[in-house]
Amino acid sequence: MIPHQKDAVMKLHILRWKSSRLTQIAYCNQHDIKPHIFSYYKGKLSQGDGGSEPLSSSLVPVELLSSNAPLTKQATDSDLIKISHSNGFSIEVKACSELSSLKPLLDLLRSIA
Repeated sequence: MIPHQKDAVMKLHILRWKSSRLTQIAYCNQHDIKPHIFSYYKGKLSQGDGGSEPLSSSLVPVELLSSNAPLTKQATDSDLIKISHSNGFSIEVKACSELSSLKPLLDLLRSIA
Protein backbone atom coordinates (compact mmCIF):
# COMPACT_ATOMS: atom_id res chain seq x y z
CA MET A 1 0.00 0.00 0.00
CA ILE A 2 1.41 3.42 -0.91
CA PRO A 3 1.63 6.16 1.77
CA HIS A 4 -1.39 8.24 0.76
CA GLN A 5 -3.52 5.06 0.69
CA LYS A 6 -2.39 4.24 4.24
CA ASP A 7 -3.29 7.79 5.27
CA ALA A 8 -6.77 7.39 3.81
CA VAL A 9 -7.32 4.01 5.48
CA MET A 10 -6.12 5.30 8.86
CA LYS A 11 -8.19 8.48 8.56
CA LEU A 12 -11.25 6.29 8.03
CA HIS A 13 -10.31 4.20 11.09
CA ILE A 14 -9.86 7.35 13.18
CA LEU A 15 -13.28 8.67 12.15
CA ARG A 16 -14.87 5.29 12.89
CA TRP A 17 -13.09 5.16 16.27
CA LYS A 18 -14.39 8.62 17.19
CA SER A 19 -17.97 7.58 16.48
CA SER A 20 -17.57 4.15 18.11
CA ARG A 21 -17.28 5.45 21.70
CA LEU A 22 -14.59 2.81 22.28
CA THR A 23 -11.26 3.58 23.86
CA GLN A 24 -8.34 3.76 21.46
CA ILE A 25 -6.98 0.48 22.80
CA ALA A 26 -10.32 -1.31 22.49
CA TYR A 27 -10.79 -0.07 18.92
CA CYS A 28 -7.25 -1.08 17.97
CA ASN A 29 -7.71 -4.54 19.48
CA GLN A 30 -11.03 -4.97 17.68
CA HIS A 31 -9.52 -3.99 14.31
CA ASP A 32 -6.08 -5.59 14.75
CA ILE A 33 -4.23 -2.25 14.65
CA LYS A 34 -1.12 -1.66 16.74
CA PRO A 35 -1.95 1.16 19.20
CA HIS A 36 1.29 3.06 18.55
CA ILE A 37 0.57 3.03 14.80
CA PHE A 38 -2.95 4.35 15.45
CA SER A 39 -1.59 7.12 17.70
CA TYR A 40 1.02 8.05 15.10
CA TYR A 41 -1.59 8.48 12.37
CA LYS A 42 -4.00 10.25 14.71
CA GLY A 43 -1.32 12.88 15.39
CA LYS A 44 -0.07 13.01 11.81
CA LEU A 45 -3.50 13.39 10.27
CA SER A 46 -4.72 15.96 12.79
CA GLN A 47 -1.75 18.21 11.89
CA GLY A 48 -2.51 18.08 8.18
CA ASP A 49 -6.24 18.48 8.65
CA GLY A 50 -6.81 22.06 7.54
CA GLY A 51 -10.17 23.33 8.67
CA SER A 52 -11.88 20.21 9.95
CA GLU A 53 -12.22 19.24 13.59
CA PRO A 54 -8.88 18.27 15.18
CA LEU A 55 -8.49 14.55 15.81
CA SER A 56 -6.63 14.94 19.09
CA SER A 57 -8.38 15.61 22.37
CA SER A 58 -7.62 18.31 24.91
CA LEU A 59 -5.55 17.70 28.01
CA VAL A 60 -7.48 17.62 31.24
CA PRO A 61 -5.78 18.17 34.60
CA VAL A 62 -6.21 15.21 36.96
CA GLU A 63 -5.35 15.18 40.64
CA LEU A 64 -4.56 11.80 42.20
CA LEU A 65 -5.36 11.55 45.89
CA SER A 66 -4.71 8.65 48.16
CA SER A 67 -7.90 7.48 49.88
CA ASN A 68 -6.47 8.29 53.33
CA ALA A 69 -4.68 11.54 52.46
CA PRO A 70 -6.19 14.79 53.75
CA LEU A 71 -6.81 17.57 51.23
CA THR A 72 -3.95 20.06 51.23
CA LYS A 73 -3.18 23.48 49.81
CA GLN A 74 -2.45 24.01 46.11
CA ALA A 75 1.08 22.88 45.19
CA THR A 76 3.65 25.49 44.19
CA ASP A 77 6.07 25.00 41.28
CA SER A 78 8.80 23.86 43.67
CA ASP A 79 6.47 21.15 45.04
CA LEU A 80 5.89 19.63 41.60
CA ILE A 81 7.67 16.97 39.57
CA LYS A 82 7.13 17.31 35.83
CA ILE A 83 7.63 14.33 33.50
CA SER A 84 7.65 15.13 29.78
CA HIS A 85 7.77 12.73 26.85
CA SER A 86 9.08 13.57 23.39
CA ASN A 87 5.63 12.83 21.92
CA GLY A 88 4.14 15.81 23.77
CA PHE A 89 2.68 14.15 26.88
CA SER A 90 3.45 15.81 30.20
CA ILE A 91 2.53 14.83 33.73
CA GLU A 92 2.91 17.06 36.77
CA VAL A 93 2.62 15.51 40.22
CA LYS A 94 3.15 16.76 43.71
CA ALA A 95 6.60 15.83 45.00
CA CYS A 96 5.01 14.25 48.06
CA SER A 97 2.74 11.98 45.97
CA GLU A 98 2.77 8.27 46.55
CA LEU A 99 4.82 7.08 43.58
CA SER A 100 3.03 3.71 43.39
CA SER A 101 -0.11 5.60 42.33
CA LEU A 102 1.72 6.82 39.21
CA LYS A 103 2.40 3.36 37.74
CA PRO A 104 -1.13 2.83 36.35
CA LEU A 105 -1.10 6.33 34.84
CA LEU A 106 2.32 5.82 33.25
CA ASP A 107 1.23 2.41 31.92
CA LEU A 108 -1.83 4.04 30.36
CA LEU A 109 0.24 6.77 28.73
CA ARG A 110 2.75 4.23 27.44
CA SER A 111 -0.06 2.22 25.84
CA ILE A 112 -1.46 5.19 23.92
CA ALA A 113 1.79 6.99 23.12
